[in-house]
Amino acid sequence: MIQVPNYANPYMQLPAQQFPTPNYNAVKIDVHNPSVSAPGVGQLAMNMPQYAPVTNPYYNYPEAPLYNYPNMSQQQMPQMVPMMPQAMTHMVQQPQIPQAMPQMPHAMPQMIPAQMVPVIMPQQQVCQPCPVCQPQEQQAQQVIQQQNINTPAPVVTEPKPSQPVEVVPPQPMTPQVDLNSFIAKLTNPDYEVQASAMEEIANMIHDDPQKATELLDEKVVTALNNIINADTSKLEGPTAEQIAAREKLMKNEQISDADKQLATTITPMEQAERNKSYAMFTSAIMQKLYGDEVAKLTGSTVPLTELPGAVNIVEQLKNNPNPMVRTSAIEALSYIQRPEYKQDLTTIFNIAKNDQDKNVQDAAAAALAKLA
Repeated sequence: MIQVPNYANPYMQLPAQQFPTPNYNAVKIDVHNPSVSAPGVGQLAMNMPQYAPVTNPYYNYPEAPLYNYPNMSQQQMPQMVPMMPQAMTHMVQQPQIPQAMPQMPHAMPQMIPAQMVPVIMPQQQVCQPCPVCQPQEQQAQQVIQQQNINTPAPVVTEPKPSQPVEVVPPQPMTPQVDLNSFIAKLTNPDYEVQASAMEEIANMIHDDPQKATELLDEKVVTALNNIINADTSKLEGPTAEQIAAREKLMKNEQISDADKQLATTITPMEQAERNKSYAMFTSAIMQKLYGDEVAKLTGSTVPLTELPGAVNIVEQLKNNPNPMVRTSAIEALSYIQRPEYKQDLTTIFNIAKNDQDKNVQDAAAAALAKLA
């Protein structure tokens, strides 16, 4: 049912003499009579020409009301009724139209800004339950209920029990090299066992460098340094008879089988000194492998003094009384040479050229030529 409210003019209760005094500034704006309060604005308004009063205003409130509905009867309205469904005609009733609106006071201005005209929002039409709509709603509910009955209920299947997931722990990486075995051989008091272990290490580095990287262990380096620094002064050396038999053998003189066996027998001190040479060679091969791996991973060169075992080899070259060990030290240092080590090695080999032993001098000269 449409009802038109009886809107009263909002200015009916406000006489003209009670309008607030305009005060237009940056904080307060008077919307009833807007004006601008700024320097020069008053003088401009006074100098403007005065126009003749409007004789035919847009809104003549004293003469006509805002809403001047014609007094229509029931016979004058059916122009909209045929467009409605037959079932809805009983719901349309003649709106109650006010006969006349109260006139506005004569003190009101002749023109009202468009912003002040009240906007009338029609009320939303609400359909009241009626004998026509109720059967339709009941029929729609019955159709929905019938569809719910015909629709089979979803079958809920219980999930199958999941089988337990077997967590397999990661297998530890099996080392390719038995490090403990090599350490045990290098620390064995039998000099032949030591020599065999060092020969095996040298062959592994030559044949499979990647596998040999597992030998770059502190315990292996320590075992090699212990062999190099071993004190051999108290060990049994060659006897006078043994030295004489060796001299005859070197001169290709006729000697007996007993003297030949005596000449070729190596004493414990000689075995220990030989293993020192082996240990320096093996240490030099491992130091070169270590330096190459560091350069491959970091792009930098390990200084000569920071290579594991290099300083120990230099000490043997300077202080070992056995010329064979000093010669082995020169050859070991020459093996690990790099362009970055050229200056240090040149100094070391020049000092070795002044050695008392002819074999040591020759080894130093060969190492300097290799550097050049």
